[in-house]
Amino acid sequence: MDGTTTIRDALESAFDSTPPEPSMQETPAIASSGDSSPPSSPAPQGAQEDPASKAPLTEGADGKPRDDKGKFKPKDAAAPEGIQAGPKAGPKPAPDATPAAPVADKAPVFLKPEAREHWASVPEAVKAEIVRREREVNQTLQESSEARKFADAVLKTVQPYEAFIKAENSNPLQAIDNLMATAARLRTAPAHDIANLVAGIVNQFGTGRFGNQFIDMLDGALAGQTAQQNPQDVALQSALQRELAPMKQMMTQWQQAQAAQQMQLQESAAGEVEQFLSSVEFGEDLRNDMADIMELAQRKGQSITLQEAYKRAAMMNPEVSKVLIARRKNQTAQQQNGVAQKAKVAASSVSGGPAMGAPQQTPNDIRSAIESAIALNSR
Repeated sequence: MDGTTTIRDALESAFDSTPPEPSMQETPAIASSGDSSPPSSPAPQGAQEDPASKAPLTEGADGKPRDDKGKFKPKDAAAPEGIQAGPKAGPKPAPDATPAAPVADKAPVFLKPEAREHWASVPEAVKAEIVRREREVNQTLQESSEARKFADAVLKTVQPYEAFIKAENSNPLQAIDNLMATAARLRTAPAHDIANLVAGIVNQFGTGRFGNQFIDMLDGALAGQTAQQNPQDVALQSALQRELAPMKQMMTQWQQAQAAQQMQLQESAAGEVEQFLSSVEFGEDLRNDMADIMELAQRKGQSITLQEAYKRAAMMNPEVSKVLIARRKNQTAQQQNGVAQKAKVAASSVSGGPAMGAPQQTPNDIRSAIESAIALNSR
């Protein structure tokens, strides 16, 4: 039957063809109170079902997890139920390989003597913190040394004029500010302003002290005239200066030699004192006390050594003397314990029996027997 489609051909063609997948729009919505899952499409008649297609897809070809519907699972869903997926643990940071700085066994000098006695029992962490703090303080002092030197220089410069500053109810900083403001005004102010300023200075420090004659003196100084002196007075002053010149020179040389010798003695004494203070335990604690003791002895005309001054200062200082007395008591107690221990050992080694080599006489009468019994019992 050429060109004619038979029933057999139509059936074979229907079995060989694959039905198209239904789209979301073609899927009928089923309103159900208990089940809201979409209905599964029926398989065509005659088609063989693949058993693997019924199993839920847990991992796709790209290795990513999928749910039972073949969709990609969210990241948190990959974790077991009840456990939230946390962030991925990154590489642990390497431990700090820097070794801790060793803590000095000797107690810092700034601690009081009584506190230094307990340095050995202080925890290592506290020791390290104390040493660190001391280093920070020393570093700060070193960094601020220039500022402190400048402040000391300013105070020394202003000190000779402190009486004038106090008389004006001012302070060094205010006085310096006023002087610098006046200097700047003299350099930058206009003519009439400078004239008024000079007039005020003349009235305050000139005519106020010397009267109206200061005006004549000022006028002569401005005109370039100097006060005329008596020729005889000038000649007398010149002759006197020539006569006194050798004496002045000799006195100057002697003063310079004395100053150099005094400076050398001071440097030598300072070096000796520093060496002694560094060799004793409480040198830094008793520095000021020793200075007071030696100064008082010098005023009285007495000679005292550094060792004697150190001993006196140690007994006078309440903190150092307390530590020394406690040490002496501990040492005495240890010595007494040692003596008692030796006596106890010696007493335990003595036996109460008669001496091994003592001759024993057999009593031949009642008196000898009684004396022998008394001697044995009294040992």
